[in-house]
Amino acid sequence: AGWADAGRWADALGFGEEKDEVRAMAAIFATGIFVLALLAVPLRPRKRGKALWLAPGTASMASKRWGEVFCLYYTPVWILLIGAVIVLQLYEHFMRWEYLWFSVLEAAPFIVYPLAFPAKCDRGKPWSERYIVKANAWVFIFSFIGSYWYTHYFYRVLKADYTMDGHRLNDVPIAMYLLAFTYFMTYHVFSNMVLRRVKTMYEPGLARNVFEGGLIVFLAYATAFMESFTICTFPYYRFENRFMAWTLGSAFYGIYFIVSFPMFLRLDENPRKKHSLFDACVEALASGMAVLCLLDFVRLALGVELFAPH
Repeated sequence: AGWADAGRWADALGFGEEKDEVRAMAAIFATGIFVLALLAVPLRPRKRGKALWLAPGTASMASKRWGEVFCLYYTPVWILLIGAVIVLQLYEHFMRWEYLWFSVLEAAPFIVYPLAFPAKCDRGKPWSERYIVKANAWVFIFSFIGSYWYTHYFYRVLKADYTMDGHRLNDVPIAMYLLAFTYFMTYHVFSNMVLRRVKTMYEPGLARNVFEGGLIVFLAYATAFMESFTICTFPYYRFENRFMAWTLGSAFYGIYFIVSFPMFLRLDENPRKKHSLFDACVEALASGMAVLCLLDFVRLALGVELFAPH
């Protein structure tokens, strides 16, 4: 019933039987940008301090700054690798072991390189106090929960499925767990940059809080759509209805990031109150549970049975 209502909503907006995805997404993003522009009107620029994208270069924040810079440097590498596999259709030669080893190749540098070649600012610290270690743990836990649990909401609610050969855990290819970690490391570093820019550019207050809330929703939806759009050329991840996957599915997927983007920014953001590795793990688990509840609220509203065969 929920998806039938969504289909009638799409028809009422004039998308017709063919469901013009491009027109729909253009309308959604134009609306989002317009709303953000309105929310930005009452913002007051800070009179002191610099607006920052990255964590400041002070001694107390050097570890976080290095971790973010490292992720930014590695991001084009993993994107080029996966882009080559998609564009050249190398996946047509992949079986379960090739998928697994490719996903290890993509994910491992985020973990292995900082341990093997720690930053100068991290060399005197126990490994558990380094920002990049805590960031890796946070994102790995959150992405694992997403792959293990949330994927089944996509199976049931969006009628999605992975059809390629692969080693599986809870009916999700293990390669997808590792690729989700890879994607999420990059997503969360970029969200840190955008949200930090707003926090350091404008005076605190109600206007900034409201704008931040709107920006987080917009970033979450845009991130979810970007992934849905780029993966649509991969034939072994299919949706029953691409229009619904792009429009409402991006909103469904975006629930992950509405919770995780502001929570991840908290990690070691206060130079006077750093997280322990245990704190990072607890906050990732809490974020995962919050997203699980929100996804289930949507499932209940749509009247979808979670445990029915898909």
